[in-house]
Amino acid sequence: MSSARLDPVTFEVLHAALLSVTDEMGAALRRSSYSPIIREMQDYSCALFDDHARLVAQGDFIPAQLGAMSLVTQAILDRHGPTIRPGDVFIANHPFVGGAHTPDVNVIRPVFIGQKRGSLRLLGFTGTVAHQVDFGGRNPGTEGADNTQLYQEGLVLPPVRLYERGRPVADLFATIAANVRDPVSTLADLRAQAAACLAGERRLRELVDESGSAAVAATFRLALDYAERRTRDALAALPDGRAEAEGFLDDDGAGGPPTRLHARVAKSGERLLVDLSGSSPQVRGGINNPWASTRACVAFLLKTVTDPLIPQNDGAMRAVEIVCPRGGVLNPDPPAAVSVRHLTCQRLADVLLTAAGRLWPELAVGASFVGFFSIMAEGTSPKTGRQVVMQDVVGGGTGGHGPRDDRPGDDGLDAVDTYMSNVALLPVEVCETEYPWRITRSELVPGSGGRGLHRGGAGIRRTYEVVGEAQQVVLYCEQTDPRFRPRGANGGADGSPTSLVVRDPRGRRLPLPSKATVHLQPGSTVTITTGGGGAWGGPRVGGTRPNR
Repeated sequence: MSSARLDPVTFEVLHAALLSVTDEMGAALRRSSYSPIIREMQDYSCALFDDHARLVAQGDFIPAQLGAMSLVTQAILDRHGPTIRPGDVFIANHPFVGGAHTPDVNVIRPVFIGQKRGSLRLLGFTGTVAHQVDFGGRNPGTEGADNTQLYQEGLVLPPVRLYERGRPVADLFATIAANVRDPVSTLADLRAQAAACLAGERRLRELVDESGSAAVAATFRLALDYAERRTRDALAALPDGRAEAEGFLDDDGAGGPPTRLHARVAKSGERLLVDLSGSSPQVRGGINNPWASTRACVAFLLKTVTDPLIPQNDGAMRAVEIVCPRGGVLNPDPPAAVSVRHLTCQRLADVLLTAAGRLWPELAVGASFVGFFSIMAEGTSPKTGRQVVMQDVVGGGTGGHGPRDDRPGDDGLDAVDTYMSNVALLPVEVCETEYPWRITRSELVPGSGGRGLHRGGAGIRRTYEVVGEAQQVVLYCEQTDPRFRPRGANGGADGSPTSLVVRDPRGRRLPLPSKATVHLQPGSTVTITTGGGGAWGGPRVGGTRPNR
């Protein structure tokens, strides 16, 4: 059955089935993983690709991984194409070969159809990317804002085979185990990713058995064309014009000056141009943003200004041109350090939305918290007695927004992982059961969101206490500089900045920057207070709506 003969009803049924496959892959990964960052916090994504490595279906998981996995899949095809065989599974995390940062590990499985060697044909790929809580390097959790080279950021893997014709590559598994702090969890999570890919392959084969390989391949092509057509139609409905915006990170990750991000957005007809060439050159510290992550930010912008219901695949990106020269903080040259690039992702998303709000005022929103606090520490698990790495990430408030498309405006969301992320908090019970830490406070911060007609969402205050043993602890956050706090829109007030306070066992505050690696004794505490979102609109007559 050719694409021309695939009727709309059949296409909708098969396309919905593809999206369902990615959701089932996500469920398989989550339920079989060991690490709380995957199992509880859900830092992963799953997707399907056609035989040209183009993304054709992706579940609604992590926006920072929107469209990024296809670059890794393309690298696999370019490097191994003629030698790929059924049962092979590939692994890659190289930030300069399509990856994001080294803890985000891609596991990709080719899917073949046909019964005999001569009739085998590559249908496409199933793929997962999951954040491994530790993938080696000088710091527990692999990340470090003061890293200055990629070589400090753990084991770096270009696309190589993790399984060959269905058998695990024992030497590679042994190499990974020798480079990470908790090999039991890391290797189990990699097997969980491979199992999720296998589950996806089985479902794709069922679709082929039910509808035929030609219909499934046609659905791949039509899904790309459908996303492109709807994206172009949505852009065409917006007024032409151009606007620009800038934003700053507190520093360069290694104690240097603030880092500038600049975006110029121009829309003409059904095309969108995003020019990022005004941003800072690549920096010394670990906040450089590799190309895959920058592209994902633009995909996020496209989804927010068009229609979030448009399927996320590589077809949508056909309507966008990105200008982002090599050697910049948003497209660095190797071996730049990139491990905390998510701080840059969040700020870039904010800058892009600010520019879009200036171009199309009806889309303007209050800025969201983009400080993205993360804590990582190595210690002995009270549950298993093994060395383990704890990681938690803490979000804040989103901006309030005004009415749009006959829908009323609304307040910002409280205490969420904003913009490019979608990760849950580490549950207190899990933290205290599996790690030598105690969470003594976890609460909303009253008044942290900006006041206005539609207030900004509230931030979070969370206090961690070291128990049991001294530990090496990695900390980083952003927006501690009040100049870069979440801004209000349309007359709304700004949200609050971020505060990080570390105290020793005697309660004395340690003079630490907002990004630090420190050795903490039992009884030491870490308190993060994240920022709230900016409000939209000035106060109501008779006073503002109260902040919760």
